[in-house]
Amino acid sequence: MSRWLLVLVVALLAGCAGMSKVGPGEVTVRDSLVVTLDGAWNQYSIGLTRKSEVWTLDGLPLDRLVFHVGIADGEALAELPQRKDRQVPKYRATMQAHEIVEMYEVFATHDGSSFQRQKLAPTTFAGGDGFRFEFSRVRKADELEMRGVGYGTVRGGKLYLLIFEAPRSHYYARNVGRFEAVVSSARIRG
Repeated sequence: MSRWLLVLVVALLAGCAGMSKVGPGEVTVRDSLVVTLDGAWNQYSIGLTRKSEVWTLDGLPLDRLVFHVGIADGEALAELPQRKDRQVPKYRATMQAHEIVEMYEVFATHDGSSFQRQKLAPTTFAGGDGFRFEFSRVRKADELEMRGVGYGTVRGGKLYLLIFEAPRSHYYARNVGRFEAVVSSARIRG
């Protein structure tokens, strides 16, 4: 394959992924969560639901920030069409923080990956009470050790959950500070 043809194929595939730049500055996610970015992120149109968004700094295999915004009582974080026998449990407005993390764990392991929660503690998030958790995950597809952190809160019965995940070896330490800055700036509209 000629070099130019390879470049064209890569460019077309990148276009199919629906990538666009967001930031720097104030950005509204799914019409209800506002964050301020110190630099640009790449936004992919591979949202898991109409209430989710996926961003990355260095590419989806290397890091990802997933927003689950305004998940209402009875809704799931995502539908898993390839596994009708094992759907993500539906969010209930009465869930406690540990139950929300367990719900996320089912989502994060639907492909056979392993997941281990390391910490869960209350914190301030989006201007109110929330929770923060840390986890590790080994992706089944490539056996890569991932490290992650998530923040969540429930407002008006709706769940707001931000998850950052990257390979433990380099990208997590490199980019987690930028994620923490996004979290610190987060506020819920309305």
